[in-house]
Amino acid sequence: MPVKVKFKASELHRLTRQPKAVLRALDVPLWRTVRDTHTIASFLVPRGDDAERDWSQPSLADTSFISGPEHRLDKRLSVSWTAGYEHPSAGPIHEGFHYGDQIFNPPSHWLKRSFRKTRGAGRKGVAKALADFLKSQFPAR
Repeated sequence: MPVKVKFKASELHRLTRQPKAVLRALDVPLWRTVRDTHTIASFLVPRGDDAERDWSQPSLADTSFISGPEHRLDKRLSVSWTAGYEHPSAGPIHEGFHYGDQIFNPPSHWLKRSFRKTRGAGRKGVAKALADFLKSQFPAR
């Protein structure tokens, strides 16, 4: 899910002067948000009965992952973190928090629900990280 924050045009121009440092500054709040989302999703993941389970393969709940950051440094700067499940019979099910354009397909409803719960915290974390970066790089005169 894309995370959008509002800044003045002059502040955005300042941020684009140092793209690598800005994207690195966004890694921590986005990682925290994905980690919290992953925790919530672990309670919502569907689980079958033990009698019906194929014990030769891991259960869906045991195949969770968090990956990132993925930085894109072209004209449209972005950073992505992804959380999801990689089950041999189901294939990848994932969603990510992404500062920039949306690059992921919609996930299953139970994973999407956990991302919706943490989107506000992610937005606040990104806004704070960008504001702190601006203050550290361009102190008020």
